[in-house]
Amino acid sequence: MRRGFIRTFILSVLLAATPRLEAQKLVPQVKLILERLPLEKQKRLTDFESALATYLSDADWTGDTSWELPLNLQIYLQDVSVSFEDRYAGICLISNMSDLQFYDKYWKFPYMAGDRLFLDVNLYEPFTGFINFYIYLVIAGEYDKYAPLGGSPWYEKAKAVYDQARFNSAFIWGWDERGKLLQSLMGFEAQPFRKSKYCFFAAFDAASQADTAAVRLGLDGLTLLESVRKRDPEHKETKDFLNAHHMSIAELFRNDPEALNRLSAADSSHAEVYRRMSEGR
Repeated sequence: MRRGFIRTFILSVLLAATPRLEAQKLVPQVKLILERLPLEKQKRLTDFESALATYLSDADWTGDTSWELPLNLQIYLQDVSVSFEDRYAGICLISNMSDLQFYDKYWKFPYMAGDRLFLDVNLYEPFTGFINFYIYLVIAGEYDKYAPLGGSPWYEKAKAVYDQARFNSAFIWGWDERGKLLQSLMGFEAQPFRKSKYCFFAAFDAASQADTAAVRLGLDGLTLLESVRKRDPEHKETKDFLNAHHMSIAELFRNDPEALNRLSAADSSHAEVYRRMSEGR
């Protein structure tokens, strides 16, 4: 496992550098939008945002003490309470502020103001279970960058949450969709994309050290990427990845016009960037 998650890409005319930072937790930015709630409920949930941020930053998500992962989480809440229980419907946006983004609008959960949030993998709760599921997906996507299929243990953790959620019939809404999402991310057909991420990040590492293996690794990633685009031109995860990293990938192939042409064909959205790179601009 490489030493960290955070890769700050400093693009110059020569190289895409990828320095690493070390830390020991999620670094969350949490925003709860409460405007649609009755004023009384808004007041009750005044501390909910900070409690969730503390939950995310304090929990031991991986057992790895050498990583830092920025996380942006936005939740829009609506009141759907019943006579005997405070309940909410949530719309959630979660990302690593780079190349992993998830949106979910099928979520209901009970919550009493002041309820303690804590991580217990053996206990399923509709609120924390939902959050944990997506945290594991983000972590899995990150670990895939540092070892071939390196995120698999965290996809399995997400699957364990999904399996638990299926037994909670009162709050089952949305879990069919989450199951399909999980399968699309960890199933056999997802492996070429996941392996391409590793190849590209290994190439970025090699390039930062002026290692001649960088182009070879990048070409391996490109070949895998081409197979994904051929099978599914609208593959969301590939689009997100290329939107975040197309400049770094282009830098890898600055002196390889043929690779840049292939990249343009596989990623037409950024073809102009690749064309300029091939022209030495």
